[in-house]
Amino acid sequence: MLDTCFLIDYQKESKRKSPGPAVGFLRAHPDERLQISVVAWGEFLAGFGDENAPFVQFARDRLDLVPLAPGAASVYRKVYRHLKAAGSLIGANDLWIASHAIASGEPLVTRNGSEFNHVPELRLVTY
Repeated sequence: MLDTCFLIDYQKESKRKSPGPAVGFLRAHPDERLQISVVAWGEFLAGFGDENAPFVQFARDRLDLVPLAPGAASVYRKVYRHLKAAGSLIGANDLWIASHAIASGEPLVTRNGSEFNHVPELRLVTY
């Protein structure tokens, strides 16, 4: 499951026509169908807007948009309480994205390991 930062990085690399870590990750997984949480997709669209932009069309073609898994709310509750008690609470969208990945049994592909490392049970793949 891709984090929002992956989409942002991929879009920047595509616009610059200069491959970077996100393009490298896609090249390393050419036949893999990648997933993105509706939370990360909404966060991306909120920041980058135009749903008809070529990059957004590419993302729709290459990525599976995944609705929230039934257990995501329970995972969110558990992780929120753990992080709050530890004094390491992360942003609400990141918490939903992490909870969705955990509930779906998927690793989270991100470059934001420093924040997500605090989330117990979350499997991270950094690029």
